[in-house]
Amino acid sequence: MLVFRYVKTDGYQFVSHLDVLRHIQKTFIRGEIPVEYSQGFNPHMLIFLSNPLGVGIKSEAEYGVTATSLSVEEFLEKYNANCPQGIRCVNAFYVEKNPNLAAIINSAEYVMKGLSEKVDLEKILASDCFLMTDKKGNEKNVRDKIISLKRDGENLVAVLKSGAENLRPDLFSAK
Repeated sequence: MLVFRYVKTDGYQFVSHLDVLRHIQKTFIRGEIPVEYSQGFNPHMLIFLSNPLGVGIKSEAEYGVTATSLSVEEFLEKYNANCPQGIRCVNAFYVEKNPNLAAIINSAEYVMKGLSEKVDLEKILASDCFLMTDKKGNEKNVRDKIISLKRDGENLVAVLKSGAENLRPDLFSAK
């Protein structure tokens, strides 16, 4: 199985997860990248992407997995020659078996521009309780989902839990 890392920039941060998958599938078709298909009545390409990222969030490290017979160099060349600018593949490598990306990726680092002064880091990190309001208006204690917070100039850099126990970074902007 080939694991590939791609970026989501240049407007593609506003494209939904499923639409990004469709664009990647079309890139495979345009680039004539050989890929395995599922068995059954309606076969589809075996391409698996990591956990979905919220719409509007740029990414430098999104991951996907596929089964192809190409070498890493051939894959990168064919993919990048045929992909949209905003979802370019930056790295790839082979693994023995299909990794469950959702289970492996358990945290994500976010750089939130302009939030450094708006968030009281010391108060959050010193406390056992940090309440945030979700989109439904419910308040939740999310302190256990914050792995680390730091300032980087005007930006807030947060490492947050991802996967089954994730914390959406856009909730910080509402704080």
